[in-house]
Amino acid sequence: MTRESSEPLNLVDFMGSLRNYLKLMQFKIVALLVISSIGGFFVAYKGSIRDPLMSIALVILGITACASGAELMNKVLERDIDSKMERTKNRLTVSRKINANYGMAYGIALTALGTAAGYIVNPLTALMMVLGVAFYIIVYTEVLKRRSRFSVIIGGLAGSFCVLAGVTAAANSITVPGLLLSLLVLFWIPGHIWSFAIKYREDYNKAGVPMLTAVVSPRTGATIIAFFNIFMALLSVYLALELGMYYAAIIAIPLALILYLSFKAFLNSAGAWPLFKFSSVYLMFVFIAVILARLA
Repeated sequence: MTRESSEPLNLVDFMGSLRNYLKLMQFKIVALLVISSIGGFFVAYKGSIRDPLMSIALVILGITACASGAELMNKVLERDIDSKMERTKNRLTVSRKINANYGMAYGIALTALGTAAGYIVNPLTALMMVLGVAFYIIVYTEVLKRRSRFSVIIGGLAGSFCVLAGVTAAANSITVPGLLLSLLVLFWIPGHIWSFAIKYREDYNKAGVPMLTAVVSPRTGATIIAFFNIFMALLSVYLALELGMYYAAIIAIPLALILYLSFKAFLNSAGAWPLFKFSSVYLMFVFIAVILARLA
């Protein structure tokens, strides 16, 4: 085969391999984490940094790279679990269309790139990014998920650190409003994941993953979810004291809806799936409200 005839095939192989890696990075999750970091930036920004646009750009790059790298590493490390679950048995790491060693290497490289972008902003921002990846990969994926029904509570700190990366990029410290916003995310994550786990409880049990709402009754699980969502709602309301009526007006209807869906799930566990679907929308509204309130 001549060189000319082999080059298109190599390009096709490369693009196919790239698409496979991109599928595993779960960009909907990455996008939500990026928006959370931008929300963290705006909730803490007081005009004290020299080039805010550059700082935001570097935070976006850093969180995108770190979150994408963490998702890649997670899929590699959980391929044995994924092979046992109907929902995930066809993932590319399970079918070995993506080499595990390459997946880990690319994940680590992306994390390093993201951390470097954070360090350009300031060392504290880079630390928040590193801690986010560490809690997700080491604490949650490797240590807690296979052992504890409460894994997502501690593992949820990974999402909180994304918010704090934006906070520290704006203030070079952790501010009270920034801490409140990160706590809101910390309470949001268990309710979001546990709502999902109610629908897929058989998958989790088959794989031996002791997700809380998969090992307790659906009614008990829905009650716990409602408890976490009430605390999240209280934090959402408390943030209005810092952000004002503009923020409050934007989140009022989404807040009422998520409380309504939580109550419906409490009455009937079948309502957990609509709650799961809306919870991401709710969090998006919170961060958009934060950003617009600061720009107003």
